[in-house]
Amino acid sequence: MGKLGEQMNQIMKAAYPHTRLREYRDNYGLSQSELASESGVLLRQIQLFEQGQRNINKTAAVTLYKLAKALHCRMEDLLEPLRKNVAM
Repeated sequence: MGKLGEQMNQIMKAAYPHTRLREYRDNYGLSQSELASESGVLLRQIQLFEQGQRNINKTAAVTLYKLAKALHCRMEDLLEPLRKNVAM
């Protein structure tokens, strides 16, 4: 990977720190597309959750259930700690 690619990776990591959803998805070895397919949750919604542009803590319980079931974890495992700058 070139210098530009490395810089972009650093910028993206700083802009989008890992969410619990991302951590569980990575640990389970699924891509975002695979998680969308396994859970029935839209790919774009998963992307928004992981980018912090949508607050997973305020999503419908059924969405959390689907994600948790696909990731073999509890719904509450995917909830983010309360922060001041979480998107609505």
